[in-house]
Amino acid sequence: MNNQEVKRYFNEYVFGFIKGDIQREINLARSGDSGGNFLAALGLLCYTEFMGTMILRGKGSKTDRFNAFFRLMGDDYKQLLDVKRVNVYRIFRCGMAHTYFAQNCDIKMLNNNYPAGIILKSDGKYLFIVEKYFEDFMNACSRLYNDMIVEQNPYLPST
Repeated sequence: MNNQEVKRYFNEYVFGFIKGDIQREINLARSGDSGGNFLAALGLLCYTEFMGTMILRGKGSKTDRFNAFFRLMGDDYKQLLDVKRVNVYRIFRCGMAHTYFAQNCDIKMLNNNYPAGIILKSDGKYLFIVEKYFEDFMNACSRLYNDMIVEQNPYLPST
């Protein structure tokens, strides 16, 4: 792979399809329509695993891939995994994908100055904020993209 292939891949899949799909749902919610809060949340969690594939170069378990990119999203995300010892992959990604629910979690579409896209509230329940998670996700995508542009032999999943 070379940097032109990285640019094409990210522009089409990450900054094109992924960003466009989630942004459309946020825009719907901002306009007063409901927007697909559950589908957007599930998509972001699946995309987190997908992006981790590039960090781990196709190696590691699905959980490892997810966690690798999740940590790249910022300190609040790292703390959920490393300090609070939350199994984010199992609770959120698998919970939403396989049982339709993330354990003990509410989903909110729009951000009202939350510090992260997943927070643990004082009552012990989680809150998943689609818009904030998306913002942090896209920032991490941009950081990974910039790193991969200068990398000698970047890894891209096959399409």
